[in-house]
This record gives sequence, structure tokens and C-alpha cells, in this order.
Amino acid sequence: MRVRDMALDKAYFDAIEIEVVKKKYYNAKKVEAVFADIRRQAEALTAENERMRAAISALADRRVELGDAMLSAQGVYRGAVEKANARAAEIVAEAEKQAAEILREARRQQEDGVQRTERLFNTMKRQHQEAIEALNSEWQAYLCGLYSPESEAPTAAESEVPEDLEDKVDAIARQLFAINTEE
Repeated sequence: MRVRDMALDKAYFDAIEIEVVKKKYYNAKKVEAVFADIRRQAEALTAENERMRAAISALADRRVELGDAMLSAQGVYRGAVEKANARAAEIVAEAEKQAAEILREARRQQEDGVQRTERLFNTMKRQHQEAIEALNSEWQAYLCGLYSPESEAPTAAESEVPEDLEDKVDAIARQLFAINTEE
């Protein structure tokens, strides 16, 4: 039976026209080529899709890194601003402290200068008053020395020395002192 089956088979194949087989084979090859092309394109699209997903993932990671860097930079900026503000406040406080100290020292020196000036003025006033009194005494002694009992007898006009001569000379000396102090 085997031979007979073979003969049938051979007869069957002999009965089929080659053109039909060729067309079927050719169409099958075309379909396979199209399928292969579709598979290649699908694989390329899959590879491109994977590449794009990886790029998107990398961009997402980069965006997260940039966000973290931005937050970190903002934190550093805030810290720097806070430090700068704190340092500026320290500098201003120190400057205000120094200004207050300078003002206190200036007031102290001014008060010291006023006290020294007052002491000097009082000393000069006292010395000037003493000088006026000494001049007044010498003037009175001089005027009184003009008339001495041993000298010749005074005339009527000379014998009358007013009793208030000392007061008048003192008044003149005070007026001179007042004129000198006004200048």
C-alpha cells in the first residue's frame, strides 16, 4: 500500500498545475514578506517606544532632580538672606551702640568743657575783681596820699575831701570792670 499511496501522491502532484502552485507559493512568500516587514516595523516601533519611554523616564528623573535642586537652591537662598539680614542687624546694632557711645562721650566732653570754662571764667572774674580792688586800694591810697598832714596847710578846697570818696572810686572801678567784661 505504500507504493500505491505513493503513486496516488505522485499522480496527485502530477495533476496539479505548476502555475497554481507557483502562484500560491509566490502569494505565500509575499504575505510572509509583508508580515516580516510588519514585524520589523513593529519591532522598530517597539524599540522606538522603549527608547522614548526611557527618555521620558530620564526627563522625569531630571525634572525631579531639577525640582530638588530648585528647592535646595531656594533653601540656600533663604538661608543666605537670613544670614545677611542677621549680619546686617548685628552691624546696625553695633553701629547704633557706637553712635550712642560717641554721643555720650561728646556730651561728657562738652560738659567737661563747660565746667572747665566756668572754672576758668570764675577764676578770671575773681582775679579781675581782686585786681580791681587792689587798684581801688592803690588809687585811694594815692588820692589820700595827696593830702598829708605834714604838707603845707591845705587850702579850703583841698581840705574838704569828701567822705564818700572811697565809694565813688569803688563805683568808678566797677564801671570800668563792667566795660571790660562787655568787650
